[in-house]
Amino acid sequence: MLFLIILAGLTICSFFAYFIKKGCTRESYLLFVVYSLPMQGLGVTAEAYGGLKVFDALAYFSLIFFFKNFINVSRKNRIYSQLFGLLIFILFAGSLHSDFIKHSLLSILSVFPIFIFTRLLLRELSVNPGLSKKMIWGFQLAFFIGAFFMIMQLIMGMRFTFYPDLNPNIATSEGIRYPGFFGDAQMNALFIAMVSFLFLIRFKDIRKPALVNFILFGAAIFAVLLSGGRASFLGICVGSAFLVIFFPGRVRYFIGGAAIAAIAIIPFIKDSFLLIQRFQKIDEGYQFRSYIWKEAYDIYSRNKILGIGIGNYKDYVGRFSPDQYYVLEDNSILILDQPENGYLKIATEAGLFGFIITFLLIVIPIVKAMYSHIAIRKNYLVLLFIASVLCWFVSFNSLYTLSDRRIIIVLASLLCFIIKPADDRAVEEVNLHSQ
Repeated sequence: MLFLIILAGLTICSFFAYFIKKGCTRESYLLFVVYSLPMQGLGVTAEAYGGLKVFDALAYFSLIFFFKNFINVSRKNRIYSQLFGLLIFILFAGSLHSDFIKHSLLSILSVFPIFIFTRLLLRELSVNPGLSKKMIWGFQLAFFIGAFFMIMQLIMGMRFTFYPDLNPNIATSEGIRYPGFFGDAQMNALFIAMVSFLFLIRFKDIRKPALVNFILFGAAIFAVLLSGGRASFLGICVGSAFLVIFFPGRVRYFIGGAAIAAIAIIPFIKDSFLLIQRFQKIDEGYQFRSYIWKEAYDIYSRNKILGIGIGNYKDYVGRFSPDQYYVLEDNSILILDQPENGYLKIATEAGLFGFIITFLLIVIPIVKAMYSHIAIRKNYLVLLFIASVLCWFVSFNSLYTLSDRRIIIVLASLLCFIIKPADDRAVEEVNLHSQ
């Protein structure tokens, strides 16, 4: 634990040194967050005080330093600010209405940082469209760091990690699931799955990825197999199917050919990968999860309007639904802090209106981008971003992933990349790269 505190402190100190060296700009803040992505999930405050992370601390500093950026809102992006303001109001009302008011109010503090980050990113992309390329490189770098961690874990075991206590899902009866620089193998699988589509980007010609792009995409899928994340793998399949439908040329042929080859070789490698073995035992996991989902839906049914209060799922379950727990290998009890389903987690804690607003913030940019792509002009780069978000949508059905700041950073950045091409200048730059 002391090591994690020291690491978090060094990360924050490094930020200030980098921020000052680069002239205290929005770009320097945004790039530091992305290029130090593995460290952004390190804790800064205890759970009793909101459980804030390095990402949150940097965001609140940036709110103060760049306060003028939050005064005026452009007409194009006003809908998102309005929805966010309405969401905060609903979360605040739900917290006051909850059985655990103090904890819920403190949990709201973890919601503001993502708004701060996205607001500054959208403002910077408006005047600096090339920032998206630098950030994509940053996410790709994070993948290679994660791959290094996984290789070391293959060699040294789970000792090679930031965390003294890893999620119990790492070691299963079927084998080891590799978490990379995360503390949870499912989070690692989702991160890799979302970033995998970014390896298909070739800025010289968006519509024609090179061989190295496909090799790296395949390497990312292999890493997902090692992490054992079923939902993330299904997310890659859905995102790939989306690209087959909407993305022309090489990507379509590569994905189609790879799918046929995978179907042909699966019978010969099914015992070599934990993920394939887990698909064969999907009924066992579903029986437990279906019970938890039913319990969570019952909680939602009793608190439809405002929910039980953000951050209150574990406390609520401990008091009113004590059957929701895991029995660990040492026979200790682990009370669930989420119902193994991100959609139900949001619905139970934020209620119906909070749920709707949360997903409007994600769906509206995608709908607008698809309309722009189909009806107005071709923007193939955005399709790759949408494929990554679709991957997240699928995985979210299996696990609440918005608790991890690193996943949030990737998701929020992708949504900003989707939003900004609606700006004529950004679209023109993308088209120049595509020609």
